[in-house]
Amino acid sequence: MKSCIKHILHVTAFLLVLAMAVFLAGHYLMPHSNRYLSGYTAGGILGEDFDTIDVLVMGDSNAAQGISPMQWYCDSGVTGYTYASGWLSVYNIYYHLRSIYEEQSPKVVVLCTDVVYSRMGDETELQAAIGDITDELIPLVRFHDNWKDLTWDNLLEEHDYNWRDTNKGFTPITTVGASMRGDYMYDDGSREPIPLLVRLYLDRIVKLCRDHDSELLLITVPASSSWNLARHNGIQSFADENGLTYLDYNMADTDPGINWKTDTPDGGSHLNVLGAQKLTAALGTYLTGHYALEDHRGQSGFESWDQDAAAYTQSMTDALAQNQQAADYQLSVLEQTA
Repeated sequence: MKSCIKHILHVTAFLLVLAMAVFLAGHYLMPHSNRYLSGYTAGGILGEDFDTIDVLVMGDSNAAQGISPMQWYCDSGVTGYTYASGWLSVYNIYYHLRSIYEEQSPKVVVLCTDVVYSRMGDETELQAAIGDITDELIPLVRFHDNWKDLTWDNLLEEHDYNWRDTNKGFTPITTVGASMRGDYMYDDGSREPIPLLVRLYLDRIVKLCRDHDSELLLITVPASSSWNLARHNGIQSFADENGLTYLDYNMADTDPGINWKTDTPDGGSHLNVLGAQKLTAALGTYLTGHYALEDHRGQSGFESWDQDAAAYTQSMTDALAQNQQAADYQLSVLEQTA
């Protein structure tokens, strides 16, 4: 009996030491700046002052390239952030949202639903879930490649997570690559079911938002190459079951005016600046019309936002001009080949 107890104690001690080693290794392998903590510029939210984000957008690259929160601030004083990066999954989003709630108290969480049906390569749903959940719970797994950047000089440096992104998570793309697909939202009467594990984590996101008194709004960013009516019906069914509002900007009644010949950089997978401006304006109008969102322009504590707005306005003026030039060229090419 004593031998058995002693063995159990040895195993327990070994597991505790192993857990501590894994935790410490993961800590030291994490990027030293939040500028590189997540794909695109999602990590910049950690540099924002506590409880200053009223609208939090979460999604993948469609959201990062399609929704520009600083446009809302310039237009109506609403503070927002697009926390998004390529291939961010529903599993990633749940854990990231849980962390964000430690510093922010968004009144509205906008979940971009393209993540519900997307996964990398030929992974099964179970493989995708295990990989993403492990990445979130064990930083050593997620950041294991960073050992190549460690030196004796930076090993013990404190992490500096004060970097702020002027664009608030938005990644402007100014190139044009027309989509010629035509009607991609045709009705074939089908509904694409939400995978079981994804549904489980969607339910957890719904509960997490309600526990923190955030309104959850589901939207779909226009994407002619990856979206269809069957997927719309799947999300609409989930929204109806949970009493959630769902805005699909691929549908005719909510179309923000996307021109697939000029407003996409890659044949309809994402939006460029011209498309993002239209989508952001439409979503901003809905947000200010349906939620009690404060105008923070000129308020004490939001001076940095006023400064960012000035820089953003100038950079977006240049980006829009560049994108329009590319769009005009694309239209001229299409006319010549018609």
